[in-house]
Amino acid sequence: MPPKPHQVAVVDNDLCDECGLCMPLCPPEAILMTRKGLIVDRVICTGCVKCIAPCPVGALEMVDA
Repeated sequence: MPPKPHQVAVVDNDLCDECGLCMPLCPPEAILMTRKGLIVDRVICTGCVKCIAPCPVGALEMVDA
C-alpha cells in the first residue's frame, strides 16, 4: 500500500470566530493569530488533529499537504 499523504490543518476564516481555543492545543505551535485571522503554518503543522475537535464553530479541517 502507498503511504498515506501527510495532512495539515487549515482554517476557514469565514467560520472562525478567533476564540483561540485551538492555539494552545497545537504541540508545534503552528496556529498563529494575524490581523487577517488565524492561519496554520503548513511547514510546522504535524497533522496531529488536536486542534480540530475543540473548535466550537468547525473552522478547522485537515487537508492533504
